[in-house]
Amino acid sequence: MPNSKKTKHGGNQQHVTIVPVEPVKGDNVDTVAYSSRSRISGESGHLIADVQSPHAKEHRIIFDRDHNVFEFRLLDGSSKHLIVYRLDELLSTTCFPLKIKSGIPVIPTKPVTSDKTLYFNFVYKKDKKQWRLKQIPVVFYTTSERDYWHSLIDTTLRRVKNRPKNIIIFINPFGGKGKAQKIFKDNVEAFFWLTPGLRYKVMLTERANHARDFIVEMPSEQWSALDGLVSVGGDGLFNELLSGALLRTQNDAGRNIDDPNTSHLVTPHIRFGIIGAGSANSIVSTVHETNDHATSAVHIAIGSECNVDVCTVHQHQKLIRISANAISYGWLGDVLRDSEEYRCLGPVRYQWSALRTTIRHPIYRGIVQFSLSHKEDVNPKDQLPPCLEPCPVCNKSQGDDKYDYHWHAEFTHVICCVIPTVTPFTPHGLAPFTGIGDGTLDLALVPRISRFHNMQFMRKVAMYGGKQLYELDPSLNCYRVTKWSYQPDSDQNDPGVWNLDGEILEQPKDEPLHFKLHPQLISFFGRDAAMVKPTKRSFIKKRKSSIVYQ
Repeated sequence: MPNSKKTKHGGNQQHVTIVPVEPVKGDNVDTVAYSSRSRISGESGHLIADVQSPHAKEHRIIFDRDHNVFEFRLLDGSSKHLIVYRLDELLSTTCFPLKIKSGIPVIPTKPVTSDKTLYFNFVYKKDKKQWRLKQIPVVFYTTSERDYWHSLIDTTLRRVKNRPKNIIIFINPFGGKGKAQKIFKDNVEAFFWLTPGLRYKVMLTERANHARDFIVEMPSEQWSALDGLVSVGGDGLFNELLSGALLRTQNDAGRNIDDPNTSHLVTPHIRFGIIGAGSANSIVSTVHETNDHATSAVHIAIGSECNVDVCTVHQHQKLIRISANAISYGWLGDVLRDSEEYRCLGPVRYQWSALRTTIRHPIYRGIVQFSLSHKEDVNPKDQLPPCLEPCPVCNKSQGDDKYDYHWHAEFTHVICCVIPTVTPFTPHGLAPFTGIGDGTLDLALVPRISRFHNMQFMRKVAMYGGKQLYELDPSLNCYRVTKWSYQPDSDQNDPGVWNLDGEILEQPKDEPLHFKLHPQLISFFGRDAAMVKPTKRSFIKKRKSSIVYQ
């Protein structure tokens, strides 16, 4: 059939043929960008069919397998009636119609197959951030034609190299106020069900670190056959998947992940996906610029990919935590610690604990040491105030030669961003400079400030985001670093806690914690649209700081 010529068939031409390789006519097709993720090796030529719309209007559909695009043309002699879709926008084809609610498909209980109609299920951008699904029905002249196209396209989609074939979905049944399972069923699962060749297994977590332990202890055959891990929950559940996958990968490769001086860790062969069903959902909001569940599902199903930086946290030559989001100490750490007592309040507990922490106004004294990224063009020695005396590093009684700079001070905030960190409380992002895979950490050091100025500071972060805040006040002590450490002064009764990806990390009283960047160590199912372009310090006019140090 592929090499057949057009012939008469029941008074009509046979409408399917493969023609020699040549450009498809029309500028709209020639300007479509080539999509490497959808390239099918060994496939070429154009598949062409004359078809009808459900309203009996004549159309021609062309599948250009050299450029991986579909062209739908209305045969009315007009060049304006032309629609072009990329292969990577095609989720699947079906021989039955789907019920679609606001762009989200519903798994049919009893699919009713149409006689000659093939339904193209394309994903599209509903607005600037959200993705949805739409169905285009195409009526062929014979059932055999329809079945041929359906079989060929289904086989083609199964061979697209970047689309996942085998994933495990971990659901925290208590996430999203207990609605995580409903979120998956109503907004996510149908996208996976429609994806050709995708096998998925759903697991409900039963305890803390259940997902991490499952990944570490997974049989080798099962682990090597996976190409994706998906979490349906908050940032804490994703951190379990991240930790388990990195530990498993480094152990299999014989790498010492405990050593903070290890420069090259092995990238896991799997990609990570997140369906945000927690309180903050910072990671998924940063990667997709939205916490929309269907959007996350679309990017997983079509195999979108972006690389993300990771930060490891070490104590005494021992790995204790892994972060792919934000790490904060001082006021933000104390807010999280206090909020744990009010989980029954839901997300509003953060506002309540923020008020309580502001009244208490915690200040912590300690030493921050760090090394700059090659992308940083500011010398901290020209900006940082003198160290608080006595400074053990200045006096040579303490310090680490691995770091180039240090500052001993009383801190209201110590904040490190691995990614821009978009949350409901920081909708414009917390980080001034870093992107989701640019090979730098943003380290912000805010010394002792008054309650009033701390409230002003947090309000401006929420209103403007870190990038615009820095433009308003370039005297803020924020640097692009690759590694750093923090050690509190030993004479403090409370050494404080860290807010690491929404989970509490205790700060040792007499020992430093070391933080190490690993650029683009993991891959996400997500487009790199959230990349924050670095702010050029040289273009920012210096002005007097609006923060008053107390």
